[in-house]
Amino acid sequence: MRKIILILTMVILTLVFTACSTPEEESVNVTAMEDGYPSKNIRNIVPFTAGGTTDVNQRIIEKFWKDHFSESMVIEYKTGAGGEVGFTELAKAKPDGYTMGSINTPHIILQPLGKPTQFETDDFEVLARLVHDPQVIAVKADSDIKTLDQYINILKENPGSLSLGMTGNLTGDHLTTLKFMDAAGVEVTTVPLAGAADQVKQLLGGHIDSIVGNVGDVAKDPDQFTILAIGTEERHEWLPDVPTFKEQGIDIVAAIDRGLGLPKGTPKEIQEKLYIALEEISKLPEYQEMMKKAGLVDGFMSGEEWKDLIVKEKIESEQLLVKFGLLEK
Repeated sequence: MRKIILILTMVILTLVFTACSTPEEESVNVTAMEDGYPSKNIRNIVPFTAGGTTDVNQRIIEKFWKDHFSESMVIEYKTGAGGEVGFTELAKAKPDGYTMGSINTPHIILQPLGKPTQFETDDFEVLARLVHDPQVIAVKADSDIKTLDQYINILKENPGSLSLGMTGNLTGDHLTTLKFMDAAGVEVTTVPLAGAADQVKQLLGGHIDSIVGNVGDVAKDPDQFTILAIGTEERHEWLPDVPTFKEQGIDIVAAIDRGLGLPKGTPKEIQEKLYIALEEISKLPEYQEMMKKAGLVDGFMSGEEWKDLIVKEKIESEQLLVKFGLLEK
């Protein structure tokens, strides 16, 4: 009888301790049992449409994945609201190492600042930055607008008369648009779209007057566009004939950073294993050549370094949103 009571007591205590353990403890316990990580496919959430620059970057990573892991990386598209749908899906996923996803800045900074969201900027383990993509303003190649000065003068004479396609609201494109309107003293009519591929399609179809986008969106086939300005300190080697905003009297620098993140609480051992693989892939000449061919500017950076930049960018972004009345003080 005493033996039965002892066994029942042990079972009850085990159930109590299990119920009281935190999600972080559970994920660590899962990891401890899974010495052969990964033992199943890892899903990779892409929060923008297929064919856009974020998607293309992950497809390139996918080509080299099997050289580092026995299990596949499976891309899932969770699009909408300028990436918010996908970011939320990633933030709420189980932190067991079997869900990762693309995180873009300043998107993950602006959205929680400017509206109620189901994720916060620090809801992610920042794994690595992969792409540092300067922003441009471009029109269709056969547009009557040939220079940034012309573009600005039209807007000064008729505020809001030109439409500007951008990837969603409270995104990197949106921030660049705010920076441009602030520095140039003009107003454009913004047209939020689902992704970069949609922007190019709408522009080339004659449905919008211009786009604010990435070097990667226009460098693959620059003959289709007249690129009015680029948001770098100096002219970019991929577009040497395109003047910077700064040299045209508009004091802005703008870029979108893209990389990979994990749900908060993903064990450090898993983060390290994934980071090492990404770092090795990024150094491959074949990877670098594919990135360049796809119009993606390599910007590999460790998660720790990128997190420091995110903190600084959040402060600057908050000030600009307040200035445009998009954020209460």
